[in-house]
Amino acid sequence: MSKGMPGAYYREAQEEPTLAEWELTVEDEAESTIVLPMARSASTNSISSTQSSVYSGLEDLSELMCTIPDDLLGCNTSRVASVPPLSFAATGINSAQPSSLTSVESLNPASPASSWSSVLGKRKSEELPDISLSSRKSARTGDTNTVRVHSIAYDRNLQGYFDRKNICFGVQWLVAELVTRDRLKYEHINIPDLDKLRGTNQEATLRMAQVFARENTKAETEGYFVKEKAILSPWKELDREHELAVAMGENFDGFHRQADGWYGGKVNFRATLKPIEAINEKDKDRTPDYRIQLMPPELGSSSRLARRYGSKNLVRVKVPRSILNKSRNGLVELFSQNFLLCGVVYQAFFAKDETVFLVATNASSGCDRIPIHAQPAPPSVEDFLDWHNPIYYNTAQTMAKWSSRFALGLSNSVPGITISHDNIVYLNDEDPGGPDMTDGCGFANQVVLKALRELLQWETTPTAIQCRIAGAKGLLILHPDPSENSSDVPRVWLRQSQVKIKYPAMKMLSNCHLTVDVIRASHMRSPSRISAETIVNFAENGVPHQVFIDLMKEGLDAIVDNLLDWDGPDAMFRLWHTVARAGAVVAARLAREAGGEARSRGFSFKETDIEDDDEDDLDAAIDNPRSIAWWGDEVSGCPSSLEETVMVLLDAGFTPHDCRFLVDKLRNILRTSVDNYVHRYKIEVPMSCIAWIVPDPYGILAHDEVQILSRDSKFRCPDGTESNVVLGDVLLTRYPCKLPTDAQKVRAVEKSELRHYTDVIVCSVQGTRRFADLLAGGDYDGDKAIAIWQPSIVSHFKNANLQYSHPPDNLFESFHKNTLRVDEFLQQCQRSKLDDLIPQLQSFLLGGLRAISVGKYSNLHDIAVYIKGYAHEETIRLAYMFSSILDGTKSGLTVLPEVIKHDTQCYHKRSPEWKEMIGEDSRQEINEVNAERPRSMNEFVMDAILKHARKHRDTKMKQVDSAIAKIHEVKDPSLMKPWHDAESRARRVKDSNGDAAVIMEAELSKIRKHVKKMREEHKKRISPNFTGLKIQQRQNVLRSLARDFAASPDPSSFLFFSSEEVSRLKASYTYIHEAHISGHFPWDVALRELGTIKARSLGPSKTVALGFYERFVLKQSAFRR
Repeated sequence: MSKGMPGAYYREAQEEPTLAEWELTVEDEAESTIVLPMARSASTNSISSTQSSVYSGLEDLSELMCTIPDDLLGCNTSRVASVPPLSFAATGINSAQPSSLTSVESLNPASPASSWSSVLGKRKSEELPDISLSSRKSARTGDTNTVRVHSIAYDRNLQGYFDRKNICFGVQWLVAELVTRDRLKYEHINIPDLDKLRGTNQEATLRMAQVFARENTKAETEGYFVKEKAILSPWKELDREHELAVAMGENFDGFHRQADGWYGGKVNFRATLKPIEAINEKDKDRTPDYRIQLMPPELGSSSRLARRYGSKNLVRVKVPRSILNKSRNGLVELFSQNFLLCGVVYQAFFAKDETVFLVATNASSGCDRIPIHAQPAPPSVEDFLDWHNPIYYNTAQTMAKWSSRFALGLSNSVPGITISHDNIVYLNDEDPGGPDMTDGCGFANQVVLKALRELLQWETTPTAIQCRIAGAKGLLILHPDPSENSSDVPRVWLRQSQVKIKYPAMKMLSNCHLTVDVIRASHMRSPSRISAETIVNFAENGVPHQVFIDLMKEGLDAIVDNLLDWDGPDAMFRLWHTVARAGAVVAARLAREAGGEARSRGFSFKETDIEDDDEDDLDAAIDNPRSIAWWGDEVSGCPSSLEETVMVLLDAGFTPHDCRFLVDKLRNILRTSVDNYVHRYKIEVPMSCIAWIVPDPYGILAHDEVQILSRDSKFRCPDGTESNVVLGDVLLTRYPCKLPTDAQKVRAVEKSELRHYTDVIVCSVQGTRRFADLLAGGDYDGDKAIAIWQPSIVSHFKNANLQYSHPPDNLFESFHKNTLRVDEFLQQCQRSKLDDLIPQLQSFLLGGLRAISVGKYSNLHDIAVYIKGYAHEETIRLAYMFSSILDGTKSGLTVLPEVIKHDTQCYHKRSPEWKEMIGEDSRQEINEVNAERPRSMNEFVMDAILKHARKHRDTKMKQVDSAIAKIHEVKDPSLMKPWHDAESRARRVKDSNGDAAVIMEAELSKIRKHVKKMREEHKKRISPNFTGLKIQQRQNVLRSLARDFAASPDPSSFLFFSSEEVSRLKASYTYIHEAHISGHFPWDVALRELGTIKARSLGPSKTVALGFYERFVLKQSAFRR
C-alpha cells in the first residue's frame, strides 16, 4: 500500500465542515436559514501537502464552496443535501432537487390517460397534476423533509480529485471495494498516485496492484488465459458503455444492440450485506447495524434495465439467509435509505430471492454535482420507476402486483430484433368463464423466429421463444396462420394475460421497450429424470414401489457399467464419450465461452433444468455462476473439472490400465455419480421427456389430449425402437408436485395441423379449466412439464380425485392479504411530498425482504406427508399454504403469525432419514430423532427406495473397487524416457567433450533442483483439507504452483536444451521424482507436456489448437464393439 505522509493527502477531515455543523430550516420553502461555522485555524494545517502535491488556499476555498448550499450561491434549488462522514451509520439529510428526465406525461400531455380523474375519478381537470412520479416534485408541504443516507464508500474531497484527474469508474469501484473490506482507508491514498490510475477502465484497473499493494497480484504467465480474460473481464465492456454514453450525451437512451452485434448491460456490480456485531451480549436481540461490502464486478448476463441505464447504474446487494431469517432484521428500513457510493446516490427499487437491487440516481451527494464518471447523469428514482412501470397507468392492480413487475426488467435476457409498435397486436385470451386457457402464450410469425435464429446463432428455427416485449412476458409460439407466416414483416401477437405493465401509448415506447428480449428458445430433452416429489405422487396414485426400485437399479447399473467399460477395440472412445456426457462437458465449455448468453443460446451448467427463470425466479440474474470457477489452467494444461481431466488424459493416449492418476479420477467420478444418484433420488425414466407446455393454437385437441412431437427421432418406444412422436397414454407433471392432482394421465395423439409445433408439449384448450392449471397451478408463460410414457409407470397410475385441485374453503383465513390497489394508494398519498412517497413505494418494492421462506412450508408439507398421509386434509392444506407463499409477493398474501406458530409446533420436526440423505435438511448434530411414520400406515415409497438403493450402491462400489484392484501400479516408461535420454546424452557428451558435459550436467541439475523445490512447495500448499476448499480457491493455488513451475529455470540461459526440451524434461523428471504412483504433483503442474510425451510415444499424433479441441465431440454411432 502506498503510504506517503500520514494523514496528509488533503485537508484533515476535522477541518471540513461536517454534517453536524450544518443547520438548515425550511419554512414553506420560501426562506432558508443556514448557520455556517466558518471559523478555522490559520495555522499551517490549513494547507496540507503530499510529496510533490501542494494545495493552495484557492483549492481550500473551492472545496469549501462545494459544501455551501446552492441557496447561498444564488441557485434556485430549494433544498440542500449534505453528506455524512465516512461511516455506516445512517444520518438524516435533505435531498437536493434533481432535474428530471423527460417523463411519460411530458411526452404526451394530451394523452387521455393523463387525467387524474380518469384514474381516480376525483378532481376537476384544471386541478390535475402531471401523471408521473416526477410530477410530485412540486407537491410539497411546509414540513421539514429529511432523507436518510447510508454511506457505503465515499469521501467528498477525494471524489473531487477523482473528478479532476478523470479517474474511471472501474478504479473508483475497486478502491471502494478495498475500503469496504477494511483493506484500505481513504486517508492513506496519495493524491500523486492517482495519476498512475488515469486512463480507460481496461488500462487503469491493471495498474491497481502497482498502486495498492495487494495479495495474490502476481501476473499470470503472458500469453495464457487470453480467452478466459476476454470473456470474464468487465473492463473493456465498461469502456465501451462509457464511450457510447458520452457520445450520446443528453440523448442517451440505453445500450441497444449495435450493427456489430454488441449490446450493453453485461457488467454485474455486486455487493454483500454484512452485520456489524453487537458489542454487548445483551444487545443480541436488537436490530443489528449493517455495512455493505463491495465485490469485484463481473461480466455476465444482461437485462432490460441494465441495457437502458447502463451496467454501473445497477448494484445487486446479496442478503445472507442468516440475516433474512432474523425476526427483527430491520432490512426494509435499512434499504429505504439512500446509499452513497463513489459520489452517487443509489436507491433500492426491488428485492427478490435474497437480493436487493439498487439504482443510481441524480440525487445530490452533497455538492449538488454529479461525478464525472456518472455522466450522463443517471435518472431520478421517480423517472426510473416511471420508465419501466408507470404507476399512474397501472392503477387497476394491487400494489403488491405493481411492485412485482420490476422483476421483468431484471430477467436475464438478450436483446433480439425490434418490432414496430404497429406490428404488436393484442388478442383476448381463450376464456370459457374460468382461468385463461391460453394464459401467458402469444404468437410470433415465421420471420420473427427466423430472424432471431440468425441473430442468436441457434441451430434451428424454434417453435417458441420465451421473451419480454413492451410490458408483456411469456411465450411466443409460431402463428397458426400460413398467410401470416409468409409475410416478411416481423409481427407479434400478445394475449391480455401476457401484458403485465401498461404504458400511455404504444407510439411513445422506446426501442428498448419494443425490442424482443429473449430469455431462451424452445428445447426438449429426452430422457428426463423424476425427483422425490414426483415419485411420491406416482406411488400414492397407484404405481408400485418396485417400479421405482427397478428404475433406480437400472440407472445405477448404467452409470457404473459404462464408466468401467475399459476393454474392447473402441473402449477408450466409449469411455471418453460416457465421461463427456456424465459431466455435460461440451455444453459446459460452450457455456463458459458464451458467458451471459449461455441460457439464450441453449447451453446450461445445470444438470436439471425444470423451470426457466421467469418473472418469479431471478436466480439466473442474481446467482449467475462465475465461469472462472471452471476454466482450466492453460499453463499446466490441467482442466478444472474431474470429467474434463479424464477426457484430456484419455485423448492423449492414457488408459486406466497404465495411468493410476486417471484411475483415481475415474474412481472419484464414479463415487460422486453413484452417491448423487442414490442420495438425490433423481431417477432417470428412459421413456420420458421434458419441454415447455403450450396451448393448442387451433383448438383441435380434445380436453384429455396432448401432442408431443420432436424435431428428431429421440423418443424411446416400448418396443425398443425410436420415434419422433409419442402416442398413447402419457403422464404429465411439473414442479412443485405436492398435490395428488399435480400429475395427470392423458392421451398423446398426433394432429397433422400441429406438425410444425415440435419440441414443445401442446395442451388442449377445451373444457372448463386450463390444463396447465391442474399441473401445480401452471400456465403457458414458460412452465415446463415432464411427460412419461414408461409402461410400468403409466399402466398403474390412476388420476386422483379433482377435489384436491381446489384449495380448502378456509385457506385464506390463514393469511393477511394486502389488497391495497394502486389507485387507492395514490389517493392516500395525494398530499405527500415526493421524498415521502418514495419510501412508501419502497415498502412494497422491498416486500421480498419480508417474505417467509418458501422452503419452510415445503419442509412442513414433507413431514405431514410422512406422518399423516399424502391425501390427509392437513397435508393438502400445507400444500396450498406452500403454493400461496410461493406467489405471495404478487398476491400480497402473508401468513398470520399464529398460523406459522401452530404449523411449526405441529410439523417442525427432524426430517425423515430418506430426506436427510439429500442433504437439504440434515441435522445430525442435533439430539433429535428423525420423524417416524406411524406403524398403521404402509411403508413409505422413499424409505423403500433408500433401503434398496443403499444395498445396490454397496454392490456397485464393490464392483468398482474390484476393477481398480486389478490395476498394476507400474510407472509409465514412456513418460520417464525423455529424462533418461537426456542423461544418456550427457554421458555420451562426456566421453567426447568433458567441458561441454559439465555445462550440460549443470543444466540438468538446474531442472532437478527446481523440480524438487516445487515438489516441496506443492506439499506445503496442498493441505489435507484442500479438496474441501471452494473450486476457485483450489484453482488459484494450483495456478500459482503451475506458474512458478513454468517460470524457472529460464530456458534462455541453457546452451544444450531448447525451451521446448526444457519443458519436456521438467515434466519427465517431475514424473520420475514423484514417489507415489498416484501422486498429483506431476499432473498439477505439467499435464499438457506429459500428454504430449505420451501421445508421441504411441505413434503418429496431431497437434490441435485448444479452440478446436474444445469443440470436438464423439458420436456414439461411430463406436464398434
